[in-house]
Amino acid sequence: MTFLKWTAFQVAAFAGLVALAFLAEYYSLSIGHVLASGTTSGMLVVLTFILLSTSMIHLFFVFHSKKSERFLSHPLWNKMNVLSGLLLTFSIAVFIAISVFTSLNDWITDNRWILYGIFYFFMFLYSLFVLSVVHKVKRSSAKETKIEISFGATVVSLCLLLFLL
Repeated sequence: MTFLKWTAFQVAAFAGLVALAFLAEYYSLSIGHVLASGTTSGMLVVLTFILLSTSMIHLFFVFHSKKSERFLSHPLWNKMNVLSGLLLTFSIAVFIAISVFTSLNDWITDNRWILYGIFYFFMFLYSLFVLSVVHKVKRSSAKETKIEISFGATVVSLCLLLFLL
């Protein structure tokens, strides 16, 4: 019964990501005007979107840790920082290649859901990478503590990256 409960919570976290994408799309015109003006409020809107989407992804991790005993304890997690880093790097290279050699910009313009899917995919991979690094560093901590630390590290690193750009 608890397996179904945590799976339902994971589905709810995924539904939260979808609802966040619909909400962002609904307000995309006003967000675009705010971002184009270069104001601080535009940056706050983007940071809020990043915070909420990262929160949903890490909630997914928390619910999966409740559901699965092997989460963060399987021997593969000892090598996951290298594997997830390579997967993230490979995915970025494939994304760049696709955007150079195809009409990805036209596809995203016609179907904005592709943009949100790509964003969530990279956010998930980056969050997984940060979680695997935290797992490697904090071996003796509890699963939930590792996920909380990785959430904070993910948000802070993404905010710093956004400010540097």
